Amino acid sequence: MKTSRKQARAGFTAGLTLLGAAVCSGALSILSTSEALAQATVYAATTPDVNGAISAERTRAARLFQGITGVRVPIDDARVVQMETLLKAGNARGAAQVATADPLFLDIQIRDLGRRMSTRDESNRAPMSDFVATLIGVVRDSDTTSAKELLTGNFYYRVAPQIATANNIPQVELTDIIRSNNHYAGNNGLQARNLSPAAVLVKQSPQRIIAGGVAADHPDAAGLITTRGFTEAHMIAGTNRRMVEFGFRQFMCVKMEDWADANASDERVGQDVTRTPGGSTNVYLTTCKSCHSGMDGFRGAFAFLDFNNNAQTLGTNVVGKMTRNAGEAPEGYRIFDNSIINNAILPKNADQFGWRSSNTGMGVAAFGKTLADSRGFSRCMVRRAFKTVCRRSPLASEETMVRSLADQFETDGYHMRRMFENVAIQQQCVQ
Repeated sequence: MKTSRKQARAGFTAGLTLLGAAVCSGALSILSTSEALAQATVYAATTPDVNGAISAERTRAARLFQGITGVRVPIDDARVVQMETLLKAGNARGAAQVATADPLFLDIQIRDLGRRMSTRDESNRAPMSDFVATLIGVVRDSDTTSAKELLTGNFYYRVAPQIATANNIPQVELTDIIRSNNHYAGNNGLQARNLSPAAVLVKQSPQRIIAGGVAADHPDAAGLITTRGFTEAHMIAGTNRRMVEFGFRQFMCVKMEDWADANASDERVGQDVTRTPGGSTNVYLTTCKSCHSGMDGFRGAFAFLDFNNNAQTLGTNVVGKMTRNAGEAPEGYRIFDNSIINNAILPKNADQFGWRSSNTGMGVAAFGKTLADSRGFSRCMVRRAFKTVCRRSPLASEETMVRSLADQFETDGYHMRRMFENVAIQQQCVQ
């Protein structure tokens, strides 16, 4: 059924009104920054025929552009017209590429995905950070950077120095990047400067950390896991278990209860976990052990790392919080090095994770590689793209589609931008 342009424009105006109200209420943030809108690709203007009919392909093109970029544009926008032509020619991938090539895809959609993944509350309101900037950079540079490097790379993204200087963005390494978030979200940082992250970010290598009280190269980098943003969110206080919990939550798309396994070995469960909670050994065996067996097996990766004085720090010995409350269960495991063991390998977890690397290793880099090498990581990235673009999580009945897209993602060399395009053109997504 065809719709007139007058009807479409009326709907578009009403949609913007509702969208604006949602942004103000905090329900959405897709139009919450002016910089990405201001930096959007400039296309030649089109002259609309207000009495003409709108083709099904034009309607789909508008929806596809909004799904991929997170921004709704007029039905006569030149980008939408270009996408319509490609859809009519049967080139759905080409139409999706028009949207992913637009800075709005990175500056709005991928930015907000990074915000949700970077903090404990998983909110679009999270500030710009090295985590968010690095995700944007890797997606932008998909032609040369594999998504696996999100968990294995020894780099981060920052504003190009000359651009930072020209815009008075703080960029002193120690004070503005390592020990604070000023470079990204300070009063004069990237977030406040009306700049397009897609246009101004550059890769910086290696990652840096505080060791012995001074800035040093990170000896055990693992991509987003060892960014300042992620460690600030999950390494402060606690026992470093949260780094494992959220590593799985963000990059394998499973909550702790979804991979807890009471049948797994508890050889690595720490001394701070009582074996008789409430006086009951059975509670430990059926509840506590099921979570801690998997989590504590990987926790050793972070044995020498902490977050102190507003920075990620590296020690020469196991940090104190890893061995606290040892008297709770002296018979438990006491961490003495940064070795890891994967206990999530029994039948309950074997299929959902699809492990393809060693079950043992040393340090955060080994932990990141274990996740990145798995089928679970590829499927998680597809699920995140699907929820971002299609605005819902995949249904259980769509698992075959998820796995097929994950297989294609791997065949394509873990190309993040192409994966988003493949997701967007699925019949289950944007029509």
